[in-house]
Amino acid sequence: MPDGLRTRQWLHTIGKERIQAFQDAFARSFGISLCLIDLNGKALTVWSNSSLFCHYMVKKNRNRCYQEHENAVNYVLANRKSKLFNCYMGLAFFMVPIFCGNDVICLAHGGGVINEQAQTAFLKNYNVRIIPEKQVNNLMELLAVTLNLLQPNECTLQESKANIEPEPGQWFDKHLSKRECEIAGLVCSGLTNKQIAGKLYISEKTVKTHVSNILTKLDIKDRLQLAISCRES
Repeated sequence: MPDGLRTRQWLHTIGKERIQAFQDAFARSFGISLCLIDLNGKALTVWSNSSLFCHYMVKKNRNRCYQEHENAVNYVLANRKSKLFNCYMGLAFFMVPIFCGNDVICLAHGGGVINEQAQTAFLKNYNVRIIPEKQVNNLMELLAVTLNLLQPNECTLQESKANIEPEPGQWFDKHLSKRECEIAGLVCSGLTNKQIAGKLYISEKTVKTHVSNILTKLDIKDRLQLAISCRES
C-alpha cells in the first residue's frame, strides 16, 4: 500500500486545482457531495456541495458517524472495489478507489443523498435529494473510470517529488482540529475569509473565529506568519 508521500506525489502530479475543479463540477452537475480522501480517511480536497444534513448529524453523533466512515474506508481498501453504503440515518454514500498502477492511491467519497429504499419524511424535510440506487451506481462507475484515467508513470511521479507543496495538516494535526487544519490549509493557499466561507458553506464570522483560534493555538501573529510557518515546517 502506498504511503502518504506517494499519495501527495500523485495529487501534485495531476494538479490539485484541476482535481478540485473537476470535483466541484461533478458534484454540482449530479447534485451529490464529493471529496477525495487519503487512505486514512482525511480530506485531500475541499468538500464539494457539502451536505448540511451530514454536518448537523456529525455534530450530534460524531463518534458513530466517524466509525461508519472508518468502516467504509477499510472495506473498500480491503476489497479494492467501489461500494455503496447506507448510513444509520438512511443517507446513501459511496467510496470509489482511485488507482495509480496497481496501488490504491486515494478514495473518492461521495453521496449525501437518499436512495429509493430510504425515502423517509424526516430526510425529505431536510431537502436531501432523492437519487435512485441505479443512478448512484452509474455515477460511481463514471467517477471511477474518469479518475482512473489519471495514471502518471513512475518517472513523472519521481520528478514531481521535489516540488510537492507542503500540506499544513501534516504538521498542525497535533495542535489543531480537523476543521482548523482544513481552514489553515486554505489560508496558506491565499484565500480570504469570504472565499473560505464560500468553499466550506459556513459563515464568514465562523471562519474568522476559526482563524483566530488557529493563530492562538500556534502562537502565531497573523495569516502571513501562518503561511510562512507552513512552508518552513
